[in-house]
Amino acid sequence: MQTIQQQRAKYALEKVNQAATNPRISHKEYKSYASNLPAMIHMNGLGQAAAFFKSKGDTHGELYNLLSGWLCQQGQPYAGCANLLEGITTKDMHAYRLAQAEAQALMDWVKKFAKAFMTDGDDNQGGSGQ
Repeated sequence: MQTIQQQRAKYALEKVNQAATNPRISHKEYKSYASNLPAMIHMNGLGQAAAFFKSKGDTHGELYNLLSGWLCQQGQPYAGCANLLEGITTKDMHAYRLAQAEAQALMDWVKKFAKAFMTDGDDNQGGSGQ
């Protein structure tokens, strides 16, 4: 049985690899936005950060979808919700606090994997950046 940390890492790695091979996603932007999202969540709250990322689309939207997919799956604070914003607006404050902490923990992995597997340029070549 995997620990929650292992589950987070596996999910984050899968999503970062998918983004790395998506020609619409700028590696430079993805790494930058993934690094900035935890600070935005800390300063503004999960709801405000999620709404902002959802509204921007493209690379921001990819990260919103990553968070939404994780937080709305079975065993997570917004399990059963169609998406993250639905969970934020329909569940209680206890679920919100859990989701916010879980989002921060997941984003630690996303940042690490994006830095490790996405190139420094804007060429969207994926791989290890070597």
